[in-house]
Amino acid sequence: MLKNINHTPLIAACLLVLSAATAHAQNITGYRYWFNDNVDAATVVNLAPAPVTDVELTLNSASLAAGHHQATIQFCDADGLWSAPWTSLFVQRAPTVNAIEYWFNDDVGDATTASVMPGTAPLITAPLDASALPVGFHTVTVRTIDAQGTRSVPYTVDFTRNGGAITGYEYWLDDAIADRATADIGPAGVVDLIAALPVPTTDGPHLFTIHFRDADGGWSVPLSSTFNYLVGIDEIPGVSNYLLFPNPVSEQLSLRVYAAHATDLHIDVLDVSGRSVQGLGSWNVQGTTHRSWDASFLAPGRYLLRISSDDRTMQMPFVKQ
Repeated sequence: MLKNINHTPLIAACLLVLSAATAHAQNITGYRYWFNDNVDAATVVNLAPAPVTDVELTLNSASLAAGHHQATIQFCDADGLWSAPWTSLFVQRAPTVNAIEYWFNDDVGDATTASVMPGTAPLITAPLDASALPVGFHTVTVRTIDAQGTRSVPYTVDFTRNGGAITGYEYWLDDAIADRATADIGPAGVVDLIAALPVPTTDGPHLFTIHFRDADGGWSVPLSSTFNYLVGIDEIPGVSNYLLFPNPVSEQLSLRVYAAHATDLHIDVLDVSGRSVQGLGSWNVQGTTHRSWDASFLAPGRYLLRISSDDRTMQMPFVKQ
């Protein structure tokens, strides 16, 4: 979204604070202004008489053509004497924006002009056509064109050109990108990250990374999350390969286990002192299966996920962000 500078046929002079400085102080009673040294066309404005004037002046420049001009101002005192003139340069612009102009990668020679609904600050809602660009990083520069054909200062931003619909993905553990797994997926497909996580070779924390491929062969930025893995063969008979994902967690906490035979598990969240914070209920498991729970209610800090079956228990630490 690009917002244009407010174009107006009025120019605002800088804030002026004036006072009569003669031995016999006089009130300031008004000022006059003119454009481009044409003092014969000066406009006179009266002010409430005062020894000090603190005013922001607005000069009517609606009759001027678009482009660069000069404005000159003088102040008058009660004796009809004028101060030394003060002159400044300014640019006259039209009151509305009628179009935008944009180009990619500093190639202003290949600029495209697009119409917008005329207005003082129109919004660009139509997408800029980047279909001819290759996949990768680019810049786009935009400037507005007012009703008199005057162009604004160019505005440049970076962006990434992707290649359309998602067609596949790759994922890997830790830094073993050479051992990554690759699969295809349609634009509306869903990847079950919990079920797809491979069994690590060592207990403890691990890093899972995934990125996606588009129709033009471009890859997204890799997305990574940490998780915990424990073999846990002796804690609960027949249950092993405990995988807690993600860790740290912000909203959904997932647990994947392998059970050699049907087993009822009871899941609780404990604080670091061992006090029960929330019971997550019972869960019947067999084979490799996983389940997720809402963790958004937990305050940030460290917790334990307690997994129990009959009189056997194991605990897995996790962090709530």
